[in-house]
Amino acid sequence: MRIIITALSVLLLAGCAQQEVVTMQAQAEQKHDLRDLDYDGVIEARERCGDTLVGAAVDNDGCPRDKTVNQSFRLNVKFPNDSADLRPSNYAKLQQLADFLNDQTDANVTIEGHASKVGNPEYNLTLSQRRAEAVARALVNDFGIDQTRVDAVGFGDTTPLIDEDSDYAHEVNRRVMATLSGSYNTTDMRWNIFTAE
Repeated sequence: MRIIITALSVLLLAGCAQQEVVTMQAQAEQKHDLRDLDYDGVIEARERCGDTLVGAAVDNDGCPRDKTVNQSFRLNVKFPNDSADLRPSNYAKLQQLADFLNDQTDANVTIEGHASKVGNPEYNLTLSQRRAEAVARALVNDFGIDQTRVDAVGFGDTTPLIDEDSDYAHEVNRRVMATLSGSYNTTDMRWNIFTAE
């Protein structure tokens, strides 16, 4: 075993002994631009998308990747007892919802009407439908939202927020809710040590 290691060492040393070093006299011409002017990690010779947003995740051509972001908006409009009339104070909430719908043009909304457990369940179902339709109608007529994007459904007294017989519970349960989701595309950003999600 010792003989093999010694022979191998002699061969390796002999292979490295006295080789002639050739120095190039002419300077090599740079054919491609190897700079990265927009700091996205892609050299200019490959770049197809200049001025990439700093920190964006890019493909091999330096073009940013898009990602879909889901957003949601929650509306909570209260009604007086046995009423489907919108209060003037509710229009600020409806304006926020309308702004969201105008920004998220692919989003649709279902307006959910609810009633308290005071009174007849059948009447409460009809009342909750009228409440949902009042909000939907305001979105269409007062805020210009396309009617095809707005749906109204009454749930009656079947899904109370507070399931008890008190004035406070009845007031909280007389409501219209609207939960919608919209999505939009934005530039996907690269992960770094400061990224939280």
